[in-house]
This record gives sequence, C-alpha cells and structure tokens, in this order.
Amino acid sequence: MRKLVMILAFVLAGNSAMAFQDLQTYRATDELINAMQLEGDTSVRLRQLESYKDFLYSRLNTIELPDIETTPDTDPRLEEYRSLTEFDNYVALIRMRQVSAKSCNSTKVHIENSTSRDGGVVPEAVEALKILSALCT
Repeated sequence: MRKLVMILAFVLAGNSAMAFQDLQTYRATDELINAMQLEGDTSVRLRQLESYKDFLYSRLNTIELPDIETTPDTDPRLEEYRSLTEFDNYVALIRMRQVSAKSCNSTKVHIENSTSRDGGVVPEAVEALKILSALCT
C-alpha cells in the first residue's frame, strides 16, 4: 500500500505545474518530506507534520496582500495567496491519530475528492499528496 501511494504521488507530481511560487514554502515542504522519509517512528512523523502545519499557518499570516478592493482578481499576488491558501486547505485534510494503510488511503481519496477545479488533481493537491506519501511510507 505504501508503495502505491508513493508511486501515485510521483506520477501526479510529474504531470503538474508548480502549485505556487513561494520558495520558502517549497523549501520547508521539501525539508519536511526528507525528514519524514528518514524517520522510522510514525508518531514522530505526525508531530513533524503538525509543526509544518504551524509553519504554513504562520507563513500565510505573514504574506503581505495588496488591497483587495482596488486590486484586480488576476493580480499575481492574489493568485499566489489563493494558491497557498488552497494548499494549506489540502494539507489540513491530512489528519490522523495513527498512520495505517486504511487512514492513508482514505486521506488520499479525501484530498483527491476535494479538488476544487475540474480536470483532475490540482497542483496544490499534488503537493499535499507528496506530504501524505512521506507520512505513510
């Protein structure tokens, strides 16, 4: 089961564009995935995930937004914030007390079914699935 989740995440990642441009978030995500892959204790991996969620929440609260009333919807800064917020929502769906094949699979399905755009799994969800894969392997 773990190999299936890992393979699925890599296949989806290969077909996706970058979800957002924030390098600090990408770096923290990569560090989380690497740390989880090295950690054998699933309870430690769950704590690492919770720390990452705290980072992401803090990151979203430190990004400076332009004035929403005067800024067009197509402004790249608003698009970036929307993308990060959507990613945060997918990461928030990864919540479990114990890591098991059943909980990993149901979380994967939940993330895939929560995709808010037509045409398959969105890049933000793919990034969250990479985290889930590292947690479940």
